Amino acid sequence: MTDRDCFTDETTVLSRPPWGTHACLVYRSRHDLIDTLVPYFQSGLEQNACCVWITAEPLQTGEAKKVLARSVKGLDRHLKRGRIEILDAREWYRRDGGFSCSAAFHGCVRKGLEAQERGYKGLFISGNVSWLTVAEWNVFMEYEAMVNRAIENSRIAAVCAYPLDVCGARELLEIASTHQLAVIRQDGAWRRIALAGEAAPPDEEKRWVIGQIEANIEQFATLGDRIRHPLQVLVAIADLIENEQSDVIRQQAREIDAVVRQLDSGWAGSRGVREYLMKHDLAGRDPAQVTKPGPCPHPSGYPDSHRNS
Repeated sequence: MTDRDCFTDETTVLSRPPWGTHACLVYRSRHDLIDTLVPYFQSGLEQNACCVWITAEPLQTGEAKKVLARSVKGLDRHLKRGRIEILDAREWYRRDGGFSCSAAFHGCVRKGLEAQERGYKGLFISGNVSWLTVAEWNVFMEYEAMVNRAIENSRIAAVCAYPLDVCGARELLEIASTHQLAVIRQDGAWRRIALAGEAAPPDEEKRWVIGQIEANIEQFATLGDRIRHPLQVLVAIADLIENEQSDVIRQQAREIDAVVRQLDSGWAGSRGVREYLMKHDLAGRDPAQVTKPGPCPHPSGYPDSHRNS
């Protein structure tokens, strides 16, 4: 069995990846990042590697140091020696004000070479890309493809972290195509994001996947209305009484509505993933019927890709 065969075990490849790994986790919360990246960097230290953690919201540099210090003895000593670097994404990806594909690529390769020149076995690196803008998405996918080709036979292991709330169905598939392994966390377990042409998942996993997506669609289809209806009542009351608190209420209502719009996008993204599974016969022949959204106008106005919103 080769190291690549370990990719059938998503937990193994995320916590103890072989050299040359370029993996991606699509996370929901900061706890997903902590649960996966702390063991990942512990594994790097155990293999005598240099470690670079590129942080962004929702787990920034200061907090990343705190959570890593709970599991890594002598973290301050490692930081002073430069064996571990914990950087803000702006320091790494935006040194000149904007993202540069070539600069980021050469920075990754250079760090790998420097690690070996200093006597370490290689480099463990992870970057959180929650900072990524819609306009920069395509060039960042070019960067990911370059990294994917370059590090396959290197002494570098890389795990990229993408927040689920900025990924539609198309983005998820693009991520999967530019990494050796891409996984998403569902019900506490990491599940592989497969591309067309790859081996179909077992029947049990097919049923789990489509069941989870249909449950998401059901929830997203009704949740927006359930929040907006009482919100509209609050705004109407604020307009009616029109006192010094009215502007505050309206502002908070706008912020809540922005969150609900993210839920709408999640509904559209889940629908897009389901359509992809159906198209490639991954969902089974007779999937259960999915409840369509009610009269709320927002979900139907959102495309499957956030880049088109």
